[in-house]
Amino acid sequence: MSECPGIAPSGEPTDFEGCLARVNPSKASLQQLAEQPDDTPVIMLNLLRFRPRGDATIYSMYGREAAPEVEKVGSFVGYYGAVIADLDPALGFDASYDAVVMPVYHRRGSYLQLQHSSIYQLVIPYRSAGTSRRTLYVLSDGEKVFQDTHTVAEMDASRQSLPTRAGDVYVIDTVRYAGEQGRERFLKWANSVTPLLQDAGATAQLSLQPEVPVLSEEYWDHCILTHFPSLEAVTAVYGSRNWQAAQASRGEALENSITVATTGMPLPTQSPAE
Repeated sequence: MSECPGIAPSGEPTDFEGCLARVNPSKASLQQLAEQPDDTPVIMLNLLRFRPRGDATIYSMYGREAAPEVEKVGSFVGYYGAVIADLDPALGFDASYDAVVMPVYHRRGSYLQLQHSSIYQLVIPYRSAGTSRRTLYVLSDGEKVFQDTHTVAEMDASRQSLPTRAGDVYVIDTVRYAGEQGRERFLKWANSVTPLLQDAGATAQLSLQPEVPVLSEEYWDHCILTHFPSLEAVTAVYGSRNWQAAQASRGEALENSITVATTGMPLPTQSPAE
């Protein structure tokens, strides 16, 4: 087990306790969160790998039962998307997850309050059974890398989720900078690819500051959500010669990243008829 609160052991678990440690926060990580300043709204980034892979049936049982308790603490889902698994990994996309869930909490304490609900605790076994891997990170409004159209504070105040329409794609890019110059190099890279995104009709939705890991294999420095009008727009940009040429400077700026392309989906709290 990791000695750093919120940092989960890497690699595949070898026993039942290890399986639980990959999907459920430890008491130490929740205590670490409780010790953070709590004066702004946050998004809890959930990257999920379902058990079985690609099948949300069991996880949806957790979602349906947990939803009323989540609502009681004032939370709502800002975005729920299915990971597009068949994109060319050579373009930089990660297909090791199945879904992204991004609930908005008015305060960090709201999330912690949820953990004390006896009803919520009773449905956690569904999540444990339906999830084989999970990254859970506290995100707040951060430095703008692009010209974003939303903030966590605005979403919290309006209780409005990110807009989704049929065919839309959201790319979630979570990064860790390389060394002292990583941040500046990443900002220069972002500036260089902005015209390519604009030409494709893509718009940055959120720039988020990772605060503390609640359950993660590593630490992260920034997270960006970018909206594309179609999957064709995504592949046209990421596969373009100009975008590929810019990836060398991105590689110099980053030590690691997780980039997932997703399509908006009905919440796992709803049946197909709802």
